[in-house]
Amino acid sequence: MTRGIGRRAPLLILSLAMFLPGGAPSAAPPSPAATPAAAGPSVTLTATVQSIDAQARTLQVVTGVGYALRVVKISWKEAPTVKAAAAGTGMAQLKPGDLVRIEYTKAPEGNVVKTIELLPSPAPPSVR
Repeated sequence: MTRGIGRRAPLLILSLAMFLPGGAPSAAPPSPAATPAAAGPSVTLTATVQSIDAQARTLQVVTGVGYALRVVKISWKEAPTVKAAAAGTGMAQLKPGDLVRIEYTKAPEGNVVKTIELLPSPAPPSVR
């Protein structure tokens, strides 16, 4: 013997409508004018410097994502803070092949760097 939905149909439809987009009345999302123009949350990335273009103020780094590699392009408006063991390090000291930890934000105009930490190069494996 099969049972139909019967009297439970209105309740089922109402409960499904609550979970579907636009199903239940809710507070209106803030308008773009009311939303601050602040960038999204910070993202930290450990990568290898691929290229630096000081005139265009861009930096390309290569990072691992699972079994693949990803190239990330990051820009800056002002010279970012570069942290390193050596005093007086700056953007001019970065070169392709350097290992860096970058903190940046995702903005509408692209990725914008906040800080760069120059990491020590790993020691080459010893030969036995």
